[in-house]
Formats: sequence, structure tokens, C-alpha cells
Amino acid sequence: MMAARVCAAVACVGLAPSAPTRTTDRAVPLRMGRFGPEVYGIMSADPDDQPAMSDLDVEERRIALASLGPESQLARDERTAGVTIDRLPCRLLIVTGTADTFWPRERYADLPVTAEHLVAEGASHWGLVLNRRALATLIPAVLRWIENAAARDRRTKRARG
Repeated sequence: MMAARVCAAVACVGLAPSAPTRTTDRAVPLRMGRFGPEVYGIMSADPDDQPAMSDLDVEERRIALASLGPESQLARDERTAGVTIDRLPCRLLIVTGTADTFWPRERYADLPVTAEHLVAEGASHWGLVLNRRALATLIPAVLRWIENAAARDRRTKRARG
């Protein structure tokens, strides 16, 4: 959303993104350093012991676990404090999964920007990018939405002259 705000994006698709806020909470400490996957409940490297990835098969879990690495504590704290985005120059689609306990659909109820929503039944946070069964329906739905958003954008530009 931050990139879409400053470029000529026609559409923006967020896969369970950090939600923008109306204000930044200056009381949140901004720390340097790194953190690991334990923050997200991933306490084991065993693909069979991943409750946050319940919708993924073993191979999909292995891919997810192989992608893990240290993340920026500062970036996490900045998101916690609130990244303010009051408008976007394009349409926004937020995709969530019903099995995502970190970023469920309800977290986007009071956004400072207008958004459309697509909910993937049974998909976890990881499932939005790795669950082949969910992707079989998500990818065509997102592509249709992008095509429609681009067409609406072209119509709007023609109407403005």
C-alpha cells in the first residue's frame, strides 16, 4: 500500500497485509535488532508440528519453513505503531483467509482507505501464498479483480477527458 501510494499503480492487492492506521502511536518504542519466526508461533522446524499452517500439506510446510529468516524489529515496531495511509490513488483488494489467526478479515473493518475484500475459505496466512488448493481459486479471482480494476480505471480516465 505504501508503494501504491507513491507510484502510478492502477490496483493494489494485499495478502493479509499490515493494516494502515489513521495515526501513529508515538508511545510504541522503536527498537533496532531482529526477531525470528517464534513471534508468529513457529516454535519448531518440524513440518508436522506447525499449527499456524494447518491448511498446508507437508511439502507446502517445508517450503514455508525454508523461507524463514530473521526479520527487522524496527519494521515490526513501525507497523505496530501504525503506518498512516489516508488515501490510495488506486483500487485496493485485501485478501484474507478464514484460518488466519494473525490477520483475519475483522482486522480490516475500520481502515482509513477504501478496500474491497476477498476471503479464502480455510486458508491460513501461509495458505494465501502456498496452499495449492486455495491458490487454484484465489489466483483466477485476483486476476479477474485486477482486470476489472484496470478497466474501471481506464473508464474513469476517459470520462475525465
